[in-house]
Amino acid sequence: MDVKCIGILSNPYAGSGRERVLQLTKQAFDCLEPQVNEIYVGPGDMGEEVCKSRKVKVIGQNNTKTRIDTINTAKQMAENGVELFVIVAGDGTYNDALEGMKSVNTDVPIFGIAGGRFNVIFPKRVHDPFVSMRGDFKPFLLKDLEVEDVRGLITRINNKIVSYGFFWVNISNIIAHTDANGGLAMIDAAQYIDGKVVPITEIKPVATEDTRVVVQSKVLGEIELGRGADVFMPIVAHVVPELNQIMAGGFGAMAEALGFHGVAYCFPGAKFAFFPTPDTFPTTMRSVAFFAGDQVRFTNLRDDSVLCVDSSAITPVKSTDILTVEVVLELGKKAVLKRS
Repeated sequence: MDVKCIGILSNPYAGSGRERVLQLTKQAFDCLEPQVNEIYVGPGDMGEEVCKSRKVKVIGQNNTKTRIDTINTAKQMAENGVELFVIVAGDGTYNDALEGMKSVNTDVPIFGIAGGRFNVIFPKRVHDPFVSMRGDFKPFLLKDLEVEDVRGLITRINNKIVSYGFFWVNISNIIAHTDANGGLAMIDAAQYIDGKVVPITEIKPVATEDTRVVVQSKVLGEIELGRGADVFMPIVAHVVPELNQIMAGGFGAMAEALGFHGVAYCFPGAKFAFFPTPDTFPTTMRSVAFFAGDQVRFTNLRDDSVLCVDSSAITPVKSTDILTVEVVLELGKKAVLKRS
């Protein structure tokens, strides 16, 4: 890649901890600063804290301490002509950066340096939407980068795009949260949207007697995945080994072999807090496969259930909302080192 202006963003709340994230950010900056004419960095501990140079221009916001900061910062960098994002964070931050870009109709490649919970825990993931480097920082040259397309998920509420994702979409009231020291806890998803970390004290249902989850496909027709109040933890994911083959009980592997692009599933009547555990076995699961461009459609969900994407809480859902999810084969762009 011939790049003159890069944008550096870090998320100090990512799963590997603030100290590690800022260390990787500083190493990336020291490596890339001599190679470009201008560097945009996020304010404060989103980059500015460890990126010091006459080439640096601080762009964006860091006042809400929520995903809105990343979305608006990426948007402003895109508006100012950034050519490559270098992001040290977890998967959710890449999604937020993409949302900021998409809001101004741009697709800037992302070079991701793993700093999150899942993209560090699973060091040999086959599907890595934007992670181009994992583990210790390894210096590289921008001229040795090439760009790949990344498939993902678009979620709409009442026909309006509300999120982009690259692993899964689910309806829940719980998300996993990593504190500054790397500790993991289950917290209230709705509260976290407002920046509050509140441990969950009870499992809240997401469905009503009128809830329906259906796949609407041009090839397959309409297939009902679930109906009624016992719909629990409905998930939509595109076909990647780390998710579908494990969490869909092997069904995803079959779907992938048959050429499908996505899997939707739920756990009727389940009582576990987040995902099945040995004390909840045996667990009943309903699954359906679908193609890119098909829609998984949710109606009559319980008021104030939360749309979660790639482990990030996005927005509350109303019972009157129509929520749809579809797989898109070319949703974002990833910068990677050329393969020898």
